[in-house]
Amino acid sequence: MPSSIEYLKSLPAVRQRASSVYALGQSGKLQHFTLDESKLGTVADYVVSLIARDHGTLSAVPPHGRWRSYNVSIAGASRDLVSEMAQEWRAQGVDAWECARRTVDLFVVSVLIDAGAGSRWAYEDREAGRLTRTEGLGFAALRMFQAGAFSSSPGAPCQADSHALVRLADETLLDGFQVSRENPLLGAENRAELLRRLGYALEQQGEFFAPPVELKDARPRPGFLLDYLARRRAASGRVEIGDLWRAIVVGLAPVWPASRTQLDGQSLGDVWPCTTLVAAVAAGDTTDALVPFHKLSQWLCWSLLEVVVRLGGFEVEGTEQLTGLPEYRNGGLLVDMGVLTLHKEDRERGLQHPEASEDVPLFDGSDPVIVEWRALTVALLDRVAEGVKERCCKDGEDVPDMLLARVLEGGTWKAGREIAARLRPESKDPPINIVSDGTLF
Repeated sequence: MPSSIEYLKSLPAVRQRASSVYALGQSGKLQHFTLDESKLGTVADYVVSLIARDHGTLSAVPPHGRWRSYNVSIAGASRDLVSEMAQEWRAQGVDAWECARRTVDLFVVSVLIDAGAGSRWAYEDREAGRLTRTEGLGFAALRMFQAGAFSSSPGAPCQADSHALVRLADETLLDGFQVSRENPLLGAENRAELLRRLGYALEQQGEFFAPPVELKDARPRPGFLLDYLARRRAASGRVEIGDLWRAIVVGLAPVWPASRTQLDGQSLGDVWPCTTLVAAVAAGDTTDALVPFHKLSQWLCWSLLEVVVRLGGFEVEGTEQLTGLPEYRNGGLLVDMGVLTLHKEDRERGLQHPEASEDVPLFDGSDPVIVEWRALTVALLDRVAEGVKERCCKDGEDVPDMLLARVLEGGTWKAGREIAARLRPESKDPPINIVSDGTLF
C-alpha cells in the first residue's frame, strides 16, 4: 500500500477524492452546496454550442494548455508566438531539442505565476494591446522571458535557470508585470517568491532538472526535464504520464508554501481538509478527509504535454488520468448554470468579507466552501465531458484523443468566462470569489 503522502500526491487520488464528495452530493449530504444534476445537459449543450461556433468540430479543438495563451490575433492576423520564437531560434543555429527546452522553461515560469490576477489588473503589451487575467499574466511572463529576466546567461536570454530565479527581486517582477497602486496585481510579491522557490527546487531536484553530461557547466533548468523523460523512455519509445507528473509534483514540491497542509512534516501542496468528508470518515483515518487538487501542477502538466509531444517528439501514455481543473471559471460555470447552488447562509457569510464586492461572496482558499466547490468541480467536469462526447461523437465518429483537454479548452473554461461577463458585465467576476495569495487558482 502506498503511503498517505504518496497517495495524496498521485493523480488517481484527485479524481477519487473528488468522486467521494460528489457521491455525498448525490445523496444530499453536502454541507455548502445543493447539487442539481438535471442541469448538466444544459451545460453540455452550451459547451457544444461554443465548440461549434469557434472550432466547428470537437476534434478541431486544440488541447487545453499554456500554448493557447500565445495563439493570438494581432493587427487582424492570427499568430502562434511560440512557433515564431522557435523559428527564430532555429535561424540562429539553435537545435530543435534546445528549442523544446526553452519552451518548457517559459511554460513552467508562466504557469506558476498564473494564479488569479484580480479584476483591477491589466497588462499593456507592445503588440497585443491591453490584456487582463490569464492572457495578461501569460504575456507579462513571455516578455520578461524574452528580455532575459529569468536567465543568468547573457548569451542566452530566452531561458530560465536556477541562478537567475533564486535572485529574482520583487521589483523586477513588479516592473515586468506593470504593477502599480493604480494597477494592483493580487499576490504580486508572493509570485516573485514562488519563482525564487522554483530556483531552489531546480537546484535541489537534480534527478529531474540537472543539466545533461554534455552541458555539465550549465545551471539547472526546467527544460532539462526533457532529458529526464528521454532517460525514462521505454523500449516502445513512449513515456508514462506518471513520469511527467512525478517531475512536476515531486520535483517542484519545494515551490509550494510551507503553510499549506502538512503530513509527517511534509508539505502536500494543493491538498486541503474537507469538512464534508470529515463526518463521513470520522471513525477512520483522518487523512481520508484530505482532498488533493494540485491545480497548478495539473495546469502545468496539461501545458507541458503539448511541448513534450509537439516539440520533444514523445508519445505519452495514460493522459486520461489527468482531471479537469478546479478553478473559478470551470467552477463558476457550474454555479452560474444552476448545477451547484451555494447555501444561503454561506453566501451571506461570504458577502460579509471586508473585500467582497456587492453581489459576489468572497472566501479564503482554505474555506470549506471553496474546498467543497473545487472537489465538485473536478467530478462534474467529467460528467460534462461525457455529455459533450455524446453530443459531438454520433454516427460512429471517433472520439478524439485527450477528450477532456479539448472540452476544457473548447469548452468549459470559455463558457465560464462568457457567462460571467454576461451576468456581471462590470467586473466579469465568477459567482464566487477566492482570496488569492498568488499561488492558488
